[in-house]
Amino acid sequence: MQLHREAIKAKLQSQFNSRLEDSVDRALEIRHQNIIPNHHFSMVASECVRLYQDGNLTALVMATQALNEGLIRFIEERNGIADQKERKESVENLVKQGIISQKAGDASKRILKSFRNDFHHMNPSVSKVPIKDIAKRNLEDICIIEKELFDCSIVDRKLRLKQCKYWDISKEGVIEVLLR
Repeated sequence: MQLHREAIKAKLQSQFNSRLEDSVDRALEIRHQNIIPNHHFSMVASECVRLYQDGNLTALVMATQALNEGLIRFIEERNGIADQKERKESVENLVKQGIISQKAGDASKRILKSFRNDFHHMNPSVSKVPIKDIAKRNLEDICIIEKELFDCSIVDRKLRLKQCKYWDISKEGVIEVLLR
């Protein structure tokens, strides 16, 4: 058993070492929010960053598609808007009402058009998708949306939120956050 464990460890270490430089390069490519609120989707949002850094691009595309749809529902919920089944129309309405910017709306719509059904149903056509480009673009688009919703700064050791409605603030003024 110990010999088997050592063989697996050596294999994993070799794989890690061979991918390290590419992982560092990918980590430097993406400018994500370092602080986000601790919501039901926050772990997936952080996982998307790790998936890209690790080069797990197919999983990243699927995760960003699901996260994008969840963020659309979250924005609707926080703004008292009934859930609309057609996500593209939802995004267009959010932009028209001034709830999200055109830039965030365009980012969300690009993700919606990123071969969702091909990935979701693993259609044969998924093999022809430019996965590297789609994965990076989807993550960049998620970063645009997150920045708009969760942008914040630290002033005098206090967290200053740009849009409080997207953060859960306790009566005591405490916010649960995810640092990444």
